[in-house]
Formats: sequence, C-alpha cells, structure tokens
Amino acid sequence: MNRKTGIILGLSAVLALMGGCGNTTDKGDDSKDASGAEKIEFFQQKGEEGPQKGYKEIIKKFNEQNSDIKIEMNTVPDAGTVLTSRISSGDIPVIFSDYPTQEQFKKKVKNGYVQDLSDQDFLKNVDQSSLEMTKQEDGKYYALPYSRNYMGVYYNEDIFQKNNLEVPTTWDEFIDVCKTLQDAGITPMGLHGKDPGRVGHTFQASLVAWDPKGVEAIEEAVAGKEKLEGNTDLAKVFEKMKTLLSYSNEDALALSDTACYENFMNGQYAMCITGSYARGTLQSLNKDVKLGVFPLPNDTKETTATLSGIDAAICVSAKATDKQKEAAYKFLSFLAKPENAQIFCDNDGAPSAITGVKVNEDGVAPMTDMIDAGQTHDWMASTVSNNVVTDLYNVVQGFWSDQDVKAVLKNMDDSISITSAQ
Repeated sequence: MNRKTGIILGLSAVLALMGGCGNTTDKGDDSKDASGAEKIEFFQQKGEEGPQKGYKEIIKKFNEQNSDIKIEMNTVPDAGTVLTSRISSGDIPVIFSDYPTQEQFKKKVKNGYVQDLSDQDFLKNVDQSSLEMTKQEDGKYYALPYSRNYMGVYYNEDIFQKNNLEVPTTWDEFIDVCKTLQDAGITPMGLHGKDPGRVGHTFQASLVAWDPKGVEAIEEAVAGKEKLEGNTDLAKVFEKMKTLLSYSNEDALALSDTACYENFMNGQYAMCITGSYARGTLQSLNKDVKLGVFPLPNDTKETTATLSGIDAAICVSAKATDKQKEAAYKFLSFLAKPENAQIFCDNDGAPSAITGVKVNEDGVAPMTDMIDAGQTHDWMASTVSNNVVTDLYNVVQGFWSDQDVKAVLKNMDDSISITSAQ
C-alpha cells in the first residue's frame, strides 16, 4: 500500500468516526461459550508485557468467580487505529480501553459511542484528581480511570552509587551528573529516535519540564493566534535539548526503543528517558539491574512539572445490549476493587488511579510524589489534534539531526499551518 492510499484509508476511518455515521449498529457478541457463560470482549490498547499480564491475572480471577460471564481480552497491533475502524463500522467492543483526556475520545463521546458511567458506584474507588481529569464537556464520566502514566528519567542505581551521585532535582544538578558520568567514561543518557513517536514523547517531557506554558503556546499557534518562531521560552527548551543530546548516545536517531532499552539495561548508559509504559519491558531485560526514576528537572525543583496523564481507562460501548452492559459493569466493578487494581499496578509499574493502591518500589517515589502533589501536565493530545501532534513529532525528529533552534520553531509553525488547513 502506497503512502497516498494509506492516508486516504486512514482519513476515511477518522471521518467516519467524527461524523457519527448512520450505519452504526450493535454487533456486540452475546454468544455463549460451551458452559453457557456470556462472552464479553475486552479490547485493550496496552501492548506492553506488564499491563497485559496484569489484565490476564485479573480476568482469570474474575472468570473463576463469575461462571455466567466470560471476559475475553483482545489486544492487537496498532490498537488505536483498529478501534477507530471498528467503531466507524459499528463493530464496537462491549468493553474497551481508551484515553479519555484526548480529543479523539471526546469525539467518540459526542457521537454517542461511549456509555455514561457517572451513576456507577465503582467510580467512588477512583482518586479524585484522576477522576476529574476524565470529566467530559457535559460534566459526566465515560470511563473508569485505572492507571496514570508519566515520562521520567530512569537510571541505574548501581552506576549512580559507584560514582557517588545523588538524584538531581534541578537542571544544574542534572548537568553535573552528566558531566561526572561522561568524565568517568560512561554515556550519561540513552535516547531512541528512530521512531518519531518516541522522539515526540521525549519532546513532550522536555516541554513540560522546561517551559510550563509551552503546550499552551502550541495551542495558541494551532488556533492561529500566535507564532512559535521568536518564542524565547520555546527556544530555551530546544537549547536544553541540544545539551541533552550532547550527553547522549551518538546513534540516537538510528536506535529503536527496544535496542536502546537493551543497551541501557546492559549498563551502556546510566540513564534513559522513557515512560512508565516501558518499566515492565526494562525489568524483563535484566532483573539484576535496580532501577530508579526521577522527573526531568527544570531550573528549580519548584518549577519542575512532569508529563502525566490517564494511561489506562476502561469504557463500555453505548451500543451494547442491556445484558452486555450489566456484565460489563460487573467487570469494571471488579477491576476497581483495590486488591485487584493492586494486581495490575504490580505488573504494570505505573501509579494507580484507584485509591489505596501503591507502587511497591522505592525508586518510583520521586514520580509518585510529583503526581500526588499535582505538579503535572497532561499530554498534548488532550487539547491539540492528534494529527498536529504527530506532525510536530516529525519536526522535532528533524531537529535531533540538524539541531537548528531557529529553524525548528519556524518548521513547527509551517507544520501547524499545513496540518490545520487539511
């Protein structure tokens, strides 16, 4: 399939979703298994090993305790695109995970595809800050927030200890750590830039850390109210990124996340910027490495914010039958019990959205403390179109190559102008 054909097909699926196409029908599977149990599909979008293992353990436990219901998890590559396509064709999974702070989810709600869960008791188990993040424009809740995510700087605790290094809380301290490691012949930072999406994650973490109003500046540019070229605060972000790149592996642009993680866990790098989604993968590569993680620091601890949003959130199809909805509510209620949410948290490693659930690793405390204190900023896709965000990722990937601060701001303006006009 050529690029033009792919774009046309992708746009067709998105337009169908946004327009609330008239052929949407209930195609939910209400067939029975051999024992007579109601089969309910749970379509979830987390492809990493950790969350899948957590869900499987909970589902097994639920199915054993509920002989009349059989939850069947479905995880596929490129899950977001697949879900969009299925919804546009009317084949909506009875239960599905999604990202309720993002613009694409808000469109699903407006078009009547997602069930209102506001009156469900299981939402009382969600911590208030996580719940409020998912509130939609009509003041209602359409998802069970299940976990929070974050972008942070993972580090090898043994390497830090051997070099008498403390966890940095300011930008100057962070640079001192990098200098010490470099002088000791150790590559301070591992970065992976082969995939523009992963570059984009690092960019968003940097933007939130180093320019608290950076996302809002991009929003203004998308709205046509401001230009990014000449924005001195954004320029400082990219100057710091140049510094970060200077302390990183020289092959960053050619390196996949998998290869970078392998190098990091084999001791080639002291640190690696990635998300909570990678923790399970990292630990599976080398269980002997003790990991810690801290927020990418700004000039002061007080001005530092960390990129964090709702990672896993569970939804119910508004097109499901009453019987399917009843079964779905029962499963979501089971998920929301602290003892079951703890199972997911232990496998996933990310902070839970369920009250009473704790990340059982001391090394994660700097991130959970930031989240608990409210020093966070949501992902850009919560207020900016996914298409704009994706194109900006490509622009930043180009910056990693040429490191031209003046050019990248103009290129961002040009990208926003072109994408917004489409």
